[in-house]
Amino acid sequence: MSRTSKLSLTLESHHWRKRITCQAFSNVLSEGVNNFYSLDVLFPPEFSDEQPDEVQVIEDETATLPAKVSANPDEITCEWIFQGEKLVKERDPRYTFSDWTLEIVNVSRRDGGDYIIECSNAEGSNRTKLRLDVQYSPTVRMKSDPVFVNIGDTADLLCVADANPITSSMFSWKWMGEGERDELGEESEDDGTGVLTIYEVTRDRAGVYQCTADNGISPTGSVEGQLIVRFAPDLQKGPQWRKVASRGDGSNDANVVCQAQGVPRVQFRWAKNGFPLDLGNPRYEETTESTGTIHTSILTVINVSAALDYAIFTCTAHNSMGEDSLDIQLLSTNHPDPPSDLKLLRVDQTSVTLEWMPGFDGGLTQIFRVRYQWAGSASYMYVDVFPPTATVYTVTGLNPSTMYNFSVNALNSIGESSYADNNKILMVTTADAKEADGGVSTADQDSALAGGGLPVYVVVILVVGGVLFLLNPFICFLLARWKRRRSLKGDTSSISQETKSEEQRSTASSSTRYASRELINASAQRTLLVDSSSEPDSSVYESYGRENPHYYYPTEAYSPALYAHPEGPEDYDGRHGTSPFTHVYEEVRGMYEDLQACSPLPPAAHIHPQAPFSTYYEGRAYSKADVDVTIGAYDSMVYRRRRDTDLPFELRGELV
Repeated sequence: MSRTSKLSLTLESHHWRKRITCQAFSNVLSEGVNNFYSLDVLFPPEFSDEQPDEVQVIEDETATLPAKVSANPDEITCEWIFQGEKLVKERDPRYTFSDWTLEIVNVSRRDGGDYIIECSNAEGSNRTKLRLDVQYSPTVRMKSDPVFVNIGDTADLLCVADANPITSSMFSWKWMGEGERDELGEESEDDGTGVLTIYEVTRDRAGVYQCTADNGISPTGSVEGQLIVRFAPDLQKGPQWRKVASRGDGSNDANVVCQAQGVPRVQFRWAKNGFPLDLGNPRYEETTESTGTIHTSILTVINVSAALDYAIFTCTAHNSMGEDSLDIQLLSTNHPDPPSDLKLLRVDQTSVTLEWMPGFDGGLTQIFRVRYQWAGSASYMYVDVFPPTATVYTVTGLNPSTMYNFSVNALNSIGESSYADNNKILMVTTADAKEADGGVSTADQDSALAGGGLPVYVVVILVVGGVLFLLNPFICFLLARWKRRRSLKGDTSSISQETKSEEQRSTASSSTRYASRELINASAQRTLLVDSSSEPDSSVYESYGRENPHYYYPTEAYSPALYAHPEGPEDYDGRHGTSPFTHVYEEVRGMYEDLQACSPLPPAAHIHPQAPFSTYYEGRAYSKADVDVTIGAYDSMVYRRRRDTDLPFELRGELV
């Protein structure tokens, strides 16, 4: 007896390579038999459940798009499609295929998107979609740049980012202008856009702001945007802007400058003494300049006339937001106006730093002078500011823990101003002698330095040696001067011995008249006329030296001693002053002092500096009436005293 069993099964791809077992069992025989069947299911390509729907990769890295597919028969073909086009290696060398898996080298954000893989065999075809998510760092831009806002209104600065992914708190803002700002405004974000909101905008909020986006992928992206605040013109109105000085003789031009800050662009109008100025007049020229929000109008007055142009010029600056005016006075050059706003910047143990606002310079270059005094000082101390036009200056050389009174004024070539702020006195006390941070005095620091470094005796030797080295030129100078005085004293003794023989030779030739410029003593190196009494006959000649002969030229009267005199123009009568109390030439003064120390000449008389011009001779002053002017040796002007009596020729002479 036979039995038959039939199994009907709907086969699917997952049945492929499955085994079906058929088992028969006889109860009588208590035996059973079985048989099995291996299923060979034919099906078109199918993608595994492990096939990803999305692949994430960072830009510039390698992206791998897998193809997990199965089919029976397994002779399958697959192709990748992106944006409707089949991807092949020939199209882009960055593409690599391995077992239908696609690899893209140096992937870029342009490679991101949906990729389709389609596979087929003899049973049919199938396809699936895979999304490539390329992540990259942000690039940002301002939605509007610059951003304009009226003063007092609300400004919104928008920063748009191109980034993947877009994260929360990705945006930050920074002020790029001068100084630091703790609070910029209200920051918010909206789907890849950063927003900075500034309420009640003021002029100081105008400037450049930086937006930075950071999504965790380096580098971050930044962009700068400018906020422009529209406001009415604001003219410069300091003291130096309210006056202009120029000579009114018709030989000079004057520039009347008007400068305003405003947005939008500022225009200017000019008036003279309240009446509109005709800029078509060739005597007036206007030029304008603009740099950012600063606008300048320069009115040039040609050939300034005191009668016509010394007036009040009114400058009016205007734009769509409003206008502003300033009166500027054109006047003659004068002494400067006093500075203002004198204040203290810094103070330490030995110095004080001051600052002030300059006033009108009077039309000329001005300099500044600081005056200071301390308790117990006999008078004020003055110091000229350097550089001369600086408005910040440090006074040094002060004493610690001392109160000083400071003031400042201005000077130009015409005169000086009064002191700043209506003769204001700024009282400043210098710091204590001990350092603020360590509490150690300067002397203690020096002692500690000496003790911690070289031995004390070495320090002392170095200090003494340094002082001697610095004093060496001065000691050499004193030694040379001492030797010169000794040589002059030796010459004096020899001179007294030669005096008698010289007088005898002079007496023998007293009746002979020599013409001017005749050589009468070829061996004389230096000759001085010495008057030992009030009578001319008591004068004697003394000759110094016996080498290097000089020429001796007789004249009719004795020329006064040559004193050092100041360099400068001649007096009204063409003569140079010869007062011994004026400026002394250093190289001459030393020689004359040495000669006077060893000479029998009496000291020069002290002449009052206010005395009239006179010739100094024999310790007396002779007035202008006692002096004649004649042409002396080498065509120089020689002032000669009128003869009181006829002198022998040998007693009338002059060394030139």
